[in-house]
Amino acid sequence: MARYYFDIHDGAEFVRDEEGFEFDNLEAAVQAATHSAAEIGQDRLVKGDFSDVVIEVRDEHYQKVLTVTASMRINRHHPLPEPSHPESA
Repeated sequence: MARYYFDIHDGAEFVRDEEGFEFDNLEAAVQAATHSAAEIGQDRLVKGDFSDVVIEVRDEHYQKVLTVTASMRINRHHPLPEPSHPESA
């Protein structure tokens, strides 16, 4: 088992993980970080916050090993005007 630390950049706020989590391997840590970023993003969407969620994962030597970024983008497209229909006579 290896210990990984999930530091969260949540908008202007930074939360450093001082305790960490134990995982069998790096891939398990990737899956957990991805799931965490998605959950945080979902909670923020409910509040109308569309900013990125970034989780930096450090290993047991406190070295950054990966970064997970969850982004939500909304592009609004104005509908084309409906064609006018001649009225039946």
